[in-house]
Amino acid sequence: MRQVLVVAESAIARAGLTALITEQTDQWQVSSVADLSSWLQRPPTEMPDVVLIDLSHSGSQVTADLLGILEDCPAAVVVLVEQWPEPNWAEILRSGVQGLLLSEATAGAIVAALEAAAAGLVVLHPNLVEELLATAPSLSRMAGEAPTQPLTNREVEVLTLLAEGVGNKTIARRLTLSEHTVKFHISTIFAKLNVSSRTEAVIVGARLGLILL
Repeated sequence: MRQVLVVAESAIARAGLTALITEQTDQWQVSSVADLSSWLQRPPTEMPDVVLIDLSHSGSQVTADLLGILEDCPAAVVVLVEQWPEPNWAEILRSGVQGLLLSEATAGAIVAALEAAAAGLVVLHPNLVEELLATAPSLSRMAGEAPTQPLTNREVEVLTLLAEGVGNKTIARRLTLSEHTVKFHISTIFAKLNVSSRTEAVIVGARLGLILL
């Protein structure tokens, strides 16, 4: 049975999401916390498959604090936001989350997002993809244009792993590279695709046919 950790500042939100998931499926064991930072101190063996973070009723400081520690989270992360455009959408995407959904998403959509994120896929609500392309000029411009400098085979390999939602350590291990080299490749990919986050790179890469989602 897979495990999901629900993170929400509100006890009501935690209870609601827990009930929503357990009523929709019996394939997920749900636990919940108000603060993710304390949970990250646990051994890696106790980490859930997916962390579901509800930012829909959180203040800007809470959002900033959460995003600041997501890089240290070994699990796949799905974030719920209240509205779109979300004021912190750029920071949320740059934090390396695997999923971004509106809090009004149905139970089925949320559980499907958990399954996809656990499988290493990037999950965005279809409406958010269109809004993102409209909001981020670099994505709109690059969506149908090949990069001026083509990606090398190694960069395509790294981009493919980014699409799976894995972190730098895992990429380094799979490709037998140092983390420093992985960071260099990611920086080069961002520059060539004219993007500033992993999710943007995956979206543009898919649109250009560099990777399959």
